[in-house]
Amino acid sequence: MGIEHGHVNWMDQIFKEYERDGGLKNYPGFGKLLPESALLGNIDDNFLTKAKDAGYVPLWIKWKKEIREVLSGLVRLKKMNGPEFE
Repeated sequence: MGIEHGHVNWMDQIFKEYERDGGLKNYPGFGKLLPESALLGNIDDNFLTKAKDAGYVPLWIKWKKEIREVLSGLVRLKKMNGPEFE
């Protein structure tokens, strides 16, 4: 029942019940092998592609985009104001 070291691990219990009730079988890719291409090349890029296809954007990707936008804005400001602008 998910008891570990004297306490109940609720997330394990919830997932096991979900799995037992067939919840995982509702996903279109359930039981299918991953394509070999998923393990080739850059694993991060493969994950991001699969996540994007599923409509999911991890928080760290959103932050990465925001940081990139701020940095490119700073670079544009520096170019506009010349070398005296630090």
